[in-house]
Amino acid sequence: MEKENAVKWSVKDIRRRVRRTVYTKGIKSYIVLIIMVFIFSFVGIIRTNASNEIHRLDMKIGVGAVERDDLFAILDYVEGTKIYKALPEFVSDVIVKPVIWSRLTTYSWIINLFSTNDEYMERNIGEVFAFIVIIVFLYKGVGSFFKKTLSVGFARAVMENRFQKNVQIRRMFAPFGDKKILHIIGVMGKYILVMFLWSLTIVGGFIKLFQYYFVPYLLAENPDITWKEAKTISSEMTKGYKWKMFLTLLSYFYLPLLSMLPFVDLFISLPVSYTLDAELYFTLRQRKDIDRSKFIEAAFDNAAYIDRIKAGEAKEDINPQYILPDFRIKGSDFDERDKYVITDFIAMFFVFCFVGWLWEVGLHIVKDHELVNRGYMYGPWLPIYGFGGVFIIAILNRFKNNKPKLFVSAMLLCGVLEYFTSFVLEFFKNMSYWDYHNMKVNLNGRVCLAGLIAFALGGFLGVYILGPLIKNLMAKLGRKKAIILCSILVILFIADAIICATVGPNTGKGVGKSYSMTELVYYDKLFLFS
Repeated sequence: MEKENAVKWSVKDIRRRVRRTVYTKGIKSYIVLIIMVFIFSFVGIIRTNASNEIHRLDMKIGVGAVERDDLFAILDYVEGTKIYKALPEFVSDVIVKPVIWSRLTTYSWIINLFSTNDEYMERNIGEVFAFIVIIVFLYKGVGSFFKKTLSVGFARAVMENRFQKNVQIRRMFAPFGDKKILHIIGVMGKYILVMFLWSLTIVGGFIKLFQYYFVPYLLAENPDITWKEAKTISSEMTKGYKWKMFLTLLSYFYLPLLSMLPFVDLFISLPVSYTLDAELYFTLRQRKDIDRSKFIEAAFDNAAYIDRIKAGEAKEDINPQYILPDFRIKGSDFDERDKYVITDFIAMFFVFCFVGWLWEVGLHIVKDHELVNRGYMYGPWLPIYGFGGVFIIAILNRFKNNKPKLFVSAMLLCGVLEYFTSFVLEFFKNMSYWDYHNMKVNLNGRVCLAGLIAFALGGFLGVYILGPLIKNLMAKLGRKKAIILCSILVILFIADAIICATVGPNTGKGVGKSYSMTELVYYDKLFLFS
């Protein structure tokens, strides 16, 4: 009976299927996979080699951006606590102390804020440390829940990529439709907690890593599954195969080494790694001796696309139909343009202005560990983000059914807007509010390729998600209340603009810089692209 239920496990077949799924289905399929990896890497859900470099850079900046005496004062306080003194010397010096120092340097912007009042720092050094602990706990906790939850969507897209020639990028959002996101957050929260507690046992953590390996994939197939059901089925799937899974993963030992090379992480390591995880899931999903009632997708019972093609099936006949529908926002569609009214665009403008302001302020906190108003104006808004977001949605909304055209158009539109705004500010104020001369592929330091790609991704988010969401919220608010709200915001914005025109724009610390003649001569000698 065991032989009948056993799954044929061939590392050679698994590796062949992974390789062909990633590289042989065509350039479009490969590019879509790369784009999905890039998106999840860009927002920090997938930890890439590049994000490790950013973390190390932040550590270096952190030490240099705050007084080292403040860091050592807090470290001395921690070393003087009863809990620290009660730890074995090896644990405190080799494990705890380096971890605390790492957190202090990474979150030194908190110390910077408190150090503006030296007397407070001296009186309440323990309170400052407590704030750092709380913020680290909240950031790591919320961040982990957020990343693990969204990783379920990424798993879904990779899974579907196994069964069809070209998977739609929007399928990353499929598990979160019909208000399932809160349920997924709850299940993944329990998963994170359980894995953390088991990791404290070291050996147990290693075993549970493989035992609960497929929890995210089970949720990706069936978002209604409970934590108890997911962990039970994953345990049944991996029973007797944990060692084989480990050896199969070990056969890709060279991927971390290759990731040290530029762009290899994005184009090779990550696509292969996540396709491998999906392949392991579908290999063990074939088991007959497990509870299969929670496997809801009949399309996942079929052979992989590449195997069906090899068996002689026609490409046009392979069109899997899934139980899980596309994620849709009420009143909107991924392939049809939306209809907006003027209050919708005004609300979008201020939402994007505020989000842009938060982004710039947050970026400056991470980079320079200082809290400053990064805007040209005095209020919590950056008009370039507002105008850019509204322009993208208003002009490119018609291209919702043509994703490549929308992406390229968003890059061009944002590039023109950013370049023109930079030129106007410099021409009339002789100041630079952003400078990309140190970025690869930039145009006179006013725009750069990396920024345009980020803006294009933001454009996708605006056209497909944020625009329709804001429209629905304004509709719920009611026309009369929407008009009052928009009027108040417009009045405040105009008042801010008048102050900037009469008193002068915000030029606080960390905001822009005035050009000197030396810099002007230097920039004049630069090539157009650097």
